[in-house]
Amino acid sequence: MSVPLSISFQGAARTVTGSRHLIRWGGRAWAFDCGLYQGHRDEADRINRTFAFDPAMLDAVVVSHAHLDHTGNLPALVARGFGGRIHATAATADLSRPMLTDSAFLQERDASHVNRRHPGRPPRHPLYTLEDVNRALERFDVHGYGETWTLFEGVEARYFDAGHILGSAITTFEFRQDGRVFRLGMSGDLGRPGRPILRDPEIPPGVDALVLECTYGDRLHAEAEDIGRELAEVVERTVARGGRLIVPAFAVGRTQELVATFHDLCESGRVRDVPIFVDSPLAREATRVFTRHPECFDAPTRRQFEEGDGSPFGFRRLRYVATPEESKALNARREPCIVIAASGMCEGGRVLHHLQHGLSDARNTVLFVGFQAEGTLGRRILGRAETVNVFGEPVHVRAEVAALEGFSAHADRRELLAWVAGLNPAPRNIFLVHGEAAAAAALAIALRAAVGADVRVPERGEEFELWN
Repeated sequence: MSVPLSISFQGAARTVTGSRHLIRWGGRAWAFDCGLYQGHRDEADRINRTFAFDPAMLDAVVVSHAHLDHTGNLPALVARGFGGRIHATAATADLSRPMLTDSAFLQERDASHVNRRHPGRPPRHPLYTLEDVNRALERFDVHGYGETWTLFEGVEARYFDAGHILGSAITTFEFRQDGRVFRLGMSGDLGRPGRPILRDPEIPPGVDALVLECTYGDRLHAEAEDIGRELAEVVERTVARGGRLIVPAFAVGRTQELVATFHDLCESGRVRDVPIFVDSPLAREATRVFTRHPECFDAPTRRQFEEGDGSPFGFRRLRYVATPEESKALNARREPCIVIAASGMCEGGRVLHHLQHGLSDARNTVLFVGFQAEGTLGRRILGRAETVNVFGEPVHVRAEVAALEGFSAHADRRELLAWVAGLNPAPRNIFLVHGEAAAAAALAIALRAAVGADVRVPERGEEFELWN
């Protein structure tokens, strides 16, 4: 008697954050990713505290990469009764330690801050504690790219390099039953070819069904040479005004790519010599993890790294800010400078202090180099709001607001279509996730025309039978 294979979409369905998918087969159930939803504080808190299934019924979790919208709720899953193993690449496991530890610290700090400011309200509690983080980290099992490993009897899994961030992986599951085989592919977040530092995304063997991200499914990124030119122009006009450039950036991936790009621009003389500060303890720790995994680098970066001159993650203009006191001192500087700080969507971290002090100064520029999800502070600033709340206080936006989408580590429409076209055989069924409704709808039309697949855009909680 055949056993049905099903998948239900518990997160990142018609939105770009909170990735979490539940797969069931043969009496087993496992989650693919377990991330935090990022958005308005109260809405995000409500969503992140809710599991539509009992965590104790899961047999395993398979993780695509270390970004918090894919891993950030693992400690809560463990705290709520999950007792299985968590599968990831070695670099993802190494990055998860500082990222989840930082997440727990920020949650405890933010909860304390809110409780002090609003003593009459019910107290806010963090989603999880450092103890929960440590319990989750003990569960990790690591696997190399291209290595076939048995998840359960009849289910084999393989990781392929996704080229998105260090350790990111495309995952394939192969199910065997009664002499038949079914292959399910999960793109995770798909990177881009030709980007600095990391290798290009791999194309795995063909799959029967594919779960595909679509963050930029309705748009194209700028060419690499245009990105460098536009970045140099933003820096030059900000410095000419005597202002500072504030760059909200994810601590893992985006910050390292920015540092490498500024290194090239400075070395070639395309931007003037101004101090560059990376104000993120997490970015500093993540960069140390990068240096332990040169096997993930593309050939040019690996050659640079092995020369031993600190390139591309450290050069003479660059300073990694360590203490909160050093961070606060940056706001007292009068000279032009560049400040790169997390978080990328301005929903927490030290960038909030820089925005609180810098948004109202017309000499400054706030430069966005990544996607800003609906409901986030970053989206409101990018949407040219005249006033925004930072730490609960109104701040007038007088600074220039700019965006360079070309720095995105997500494949754009053309790159997504090319990657899917490379799958042989092409998938018969495609499910689009990790994208807003307009992006998903546009990519669905293009994929139906390109590969003739049945393409669906699932709603949160919707379940589909894949094979029986």
